[in-house]
Amino acid sequence: MRLKDRLMLRQYMDYKRMKIRELAKAAGVSRATIGHLHSGKRNTCSPATARRVEEALGAPPGLLFVVTSSTVQREVAA
Repeated sequence: MRLKDRLMLRQYMDYKRMKIRELAKAAGVSRATIGHLHSGKRNTCSPATARRVEEALGAPPGLLFVVTSSTVQREVAA
């Protein structure tokens, strides 16, 4: 999953008055994961992590994250 906009994440965290550490604990993910998403160092995570972050913030599903398409190509059987 790709974070739509790190500033949106920051604004939602501010609105909910949550710090990086608090969000990480509430979502059950590492502080590094939230810190990297918050800073923009990273903009992707697993679908489970995205779901837990949105749930911890009380955000509607799909508000903060969007599904990324895979670049892996599959061989088609003839």
